Amino acid sequence: MPEQKEPKDDGNVWMPLQTIYNKEMHVAGFLQQKNIEHYIPMTYELKEEKAEPDKCRRVLVPAVHNLLFIRCKYDEAWCRNLVKESPFPIYFLKRERAGNGYCTVSEPEMQNFIRATNPEIQGTRFIEPEKLKGKKGMPVRIIKPGPLFGVTGLFVRYGGKHYIAIQMPQSTTLLKVSYTWCEQV
Repeated sequence: MPEQKEPKDDGNVWMPLQTIYNKEMHVAGFLQQKNIEHYIPMTYELKEEKAEPDKCRRVLVPAVHNLLFIRCKYDEAWCRNLVKESPFPIYFLKRERAGNGYCTVSEPEMQNFIRATNPEIQGTRFIEPEKLKGKKGMPVRIIKPGPLFGVTGLFVRYGGKHYIAIQMPQSTTLLKVSYTWCEQV
């Protein structure tokens, strides 16, 4: 069986962070300068070569524009300070529209999402969470040995195909898998 990472238990949480369109890599550079652990879901795209328009190459790009996740201690004052220091507009997602608390993602949920958004895995789609509203799903875990072993999500039908949906704030990842790879949880 593939080895699974033990979740870090240092009191840190993952927090979704939004920026303006196409600035996620610039924000990542800023976070790296400040030594703040972050994650951007990435995917491969084909890009035309400028010198040779009939040739393409695979390029790693953000899968969900304007969304990043940072790993830090939950401290609202620190979050407000980071927003002020950032050279680019950034916003922490709120837990509730009218509330003051920020949205957080636990370490096990984030590790599940990180494994599911591995850019080397083909057949992954990213959609807005609202597109799955009202869809019935069955909670499952992937039991087929491989890079997705142990990933959990909802087994749903979307666009005429079956997927495992891993839902996060502002994004849902759809993994194209066979139901024979899964067990109900």
